[in-house]
Amino acid sequence: MSLTGVWAIGAVPDAEVAALPGRFVHLEGEWTTPPGYADDLAWWLSGGDREPYFTPQPTPAALRFAAFARSGGPSAPAVTAMKEAGMDLLRDADGSGSEGSGTEAGSAVFVAAARKGDPAAALCYGLGAEGAARLPGWFGDFLLTAAEVRAVLPHAESVLAVTGPRRSEILARMDAWMSAMSDAPDFDVRTLLDGPLRVLRFAAAHGTGAVGVTENY
Repeated sequence: MSLTGVWAIGAVPDAEVAALPGRFVHLEGEWTTPPGYADDLAWWLSGGDREPYFTPQPTPAALRFAAFARSGGPSAPAVTAMKEAGMDLLRDADGSGSEGSGTEAGSAVFVAAARKGDPAAALCYGLGAEGAARLPGWFGDFLLTAAEVRAVLPHAESVLAVTGPRRSEILARMDAWMSAMSDAPDFDVRTLLDGPLRVLRFAAAHGTGAVGVTENY
């Protein structure tokens, strides 16, 4: 059975976002990091994002980055519980996604899905390490209050609202990623720039929080 990677982002009530940490802070358990996390992070930030990834088959660098992005980063029981609660908030929002494409229902929700793929990783590869660092959270997972949405929006706009040759470069990199690392030949990579930005702008304009969650089904 093949997996479908889903990345969902939505504008959600600020009060709900602000309350989540307090609901789960009591959970016991130590912080953990995936094996090799420090080495992979140092590699990605120090030029690993610009190594050859496709020749045209995925290179060891592409496979390393895919595993790193999927690893989830440092985590704890409270973080895992908040991610699950964030997905519950998104399920209450209006929006739908279809396999192999990114779709928006209005401006409050964005969902991208790709068979055997990871849309959030595709965006981060397209942007490169420096650009991806200007996005909130960890490779598509984030939880932002309304104040945090307003704070991160200018940074997100600086890398998502690009035009001209830079946009063309990012789209080409994302297309290469999705072509080689998913089974979604009709995926429209433009949605990975436009959809998340649309939700963040909506949240900032309406004073809501925002949640982003990646899952594999």
